[in-house]
Amino acid sequence: MTTSPVLEPVKTRNLLPYFALRAVAIVALCVALWPPSSSMSDLRVYYAAAKGFVDGEDIYTIHHKYPGMGLGFTYPPFAAMIMAPLAIGEHFARLLMTMLSAISLLTIALVTVRTVRPRWSRDRALVAGLSFAALGLLLEPVRSTFGMGQINLVLLALLLVDLLGYTPRRFRGVLVGVATGIKLTPGIFIVFLLVTKRFREAAVATAATAGTLLLGYLVMPGPTVDFWTRYIFDPGRPGPAHYISNQSIRGAIARITHGSTMTAPFWLLGAMIIGTAGLLIARRLYGAGRPLDALVATGFTGLLVSPISWSNHWVWALPAVAMVWSWAARSTAMKVFAGAWTVVFLIGLPWLAPWAHDQEFHHTFPQALVGNSYALSAIALLVTGLLTAPDRKVIG
Repeated sequence: MTTSPVLEPVKTRNLLPYFALRAVAIVALCVALWPPSSSMSDLRVYYAAAKGFVDGEDIYTIHHKYPGMGLGFTYPPFAAMIMAPLAIGEHFARLLMTMLSAISLLTIALVTVRTVRPRWSRDRALVAGLSFAALGLLLEPVRSTFGMGQINLVLLALLLVDLLGYTPRRFRGVLVGVATGIKLTPGIFIVFLLVTKRFREAAVATAATAGTLLLGYLVMPGPTVDFWTRYIFDPGRPGPAHYISNQSIRGAIARITHGSTMTAPFWLLGAMIIGTAGLLIARRLYGAGRPLDALVATGFTGLLVSPISWSNHWVWALPAVAMVWSWAARSTAMKVFAGAWTVVFLIGLPWLAPWAHDQEFHHTFPQALVGNSYALSAIALLVTGLLTAPDRKVIG
């Protein structure tokens, strides 16, 4: 009688320590590129507001005490509260924000890859996600966010993790509400949840937002009233709308109209049209089973209709790059579109047009195309998304 040999189970290597080491290396690279000694202009505003909150001063006027700080804090009081740790010191604040942004970059890249390629193995998705995070540092909005010490990547990570279902079901919507409480503009995703019939998440997000506003009022009643009655209506507080960095349709209109009194009505009309069209396109993409595409469409819609969308706000370009390249297999034309679209955000095309000292008012037509290229790229992405979305519904 013969016996069958006992097969030993195949042992696979645990690559998680390797992946963790690569993630740490990316964070270290970010700190090396943007060290605590860097001049981060927006982070100085965050630091001043955090210091004002901790010291019991007015967070919206304290910037006058800091030489060279021409712009003040523009977020709700809740934002200053959660930024309180920055008050420890400016060097610490820069290090903390850079590390938070780096971790957020990793989160965004990993979630994006997993969503675009859900059938990939864990290890393959981790390799691609970490590589995508490193390459993401080449995009101008990402570089600018790190360079200015902005909070954009942190907000984007909160939104993607929540809206793509990487949080427990009962808590979905909470992070959307927290992000909205920090900067208001993520509130467009509450509208997105409504138009895609995710009513429970919309309600949770609304409640979370209301909670942040109430908390801000209870802790800082005076600044809260000032914010909602004065500062939120001050169009010049964030900076001049015509500045080349403002890539919203309001910025484009301000440059074309030379900042005339017609800027506001033209912007409101354009915002209503683009806002409605963008959300309808996002709903169609979501209904076609393309959740990441729908979120990117909503993110760009928000950037287009916002009064101010500085170039560093356009970090939605990071998941968008993965999205447009996922379309590339459809045709040669789509490959060309994906390549051209990516180049716009790699080189920061708007900055190649004349800017500063009101040069934006004197652009030729080609210069205007270059100077408004983020906005034009966003519109092109929305139209292409609509054309590639099959007309079928899977919304529950």
